[in-house]
Amino acid sequence: MQITWNDYIDALRQEGERLAAAAATGMDAPVPWCPGWAGRDVVGHTGTVHRHKLEIVAGSLGHSPKPPPPPQSDGEILDWYREGLTALAGVLESADPGAAVWTWHPSDQTVGFWIRRMAHETAIHRADAESTAGPITPIPPRLAADGVDEVLGPIMCGYTTEPSWEFSADGRSAELRFADTGDVRCLLLGEGEFGPGWLYQVGPAPDPVAVITAPASDLHLWAWGRAEASVLDVEGDAAIAGMIRAVAAAATT
Repeated sequence: MQITWNDYIDALRQEGERLAAAAATGMDAPVPWCPGWAGRDVVGHTGTVHRHKLEIVAGSLGHSPKPPPPPQSDGEILDWYREGLTALAGVLESADPGAAVWTWHPSDQTVGFWIRRMAHETAIHRADAESTAGPITPIPPRLAADGVDEVLGPIMCGYTTEPSWEFSADGRSAELRFADTGDVRCLLLGEGEFGPGWLYQVGPAPDPVAVITAPASDLHLWAWGRAEASVLDVEGDAAIAGMIRAVAAAATT
């Protein structure tokens, strides 16, 4: 079942509130996956991102404005964060997903890009906030599977078949299997203008050299560097998983 715009906005609200609740108990606690960050940095960063996108969408901007800095006081930053989250969700809910605004992705300059991006941005940083105190609650499977498509697909990591992209498949393929949703993705491996990479496609891979299986949340968190490779079941060439993660790490820093 395809995720709707309202599903993304509901996820933004839910994941955003969970982030605030988790961070409130660990403002000084370190974030294991983000060296140098504590809980307050997760709140400050995510709140700044939310308010930046709020300004873009509310103003129908064709450029990127200067992001607002968060408050320095722990007593103010959570209220500031929650106010921004509520305002962003409301603006996105009332906006036309097809309306033109600035984004950092050349092929999608619409409000819809930010609706999807903010749901996933917030879910990943909710995981960061939770990690200050212990285990991460899994991201809901449908949202997580869509998040894998976003991060490993052509928006962030994968190449496309557009003429402007220089990519040459080398005849190998890898397959991702989402253990809980049943989704299957094919990565046609090769080399492009930015180095090793892949074409990302829906469906099974032809004679894959590696098959990587995990629940959608584990695949999403791993792709974002929030889970160890041990969450994966890898059949075949295990080095392929390392290559995928290395490309994702370079694309998401």
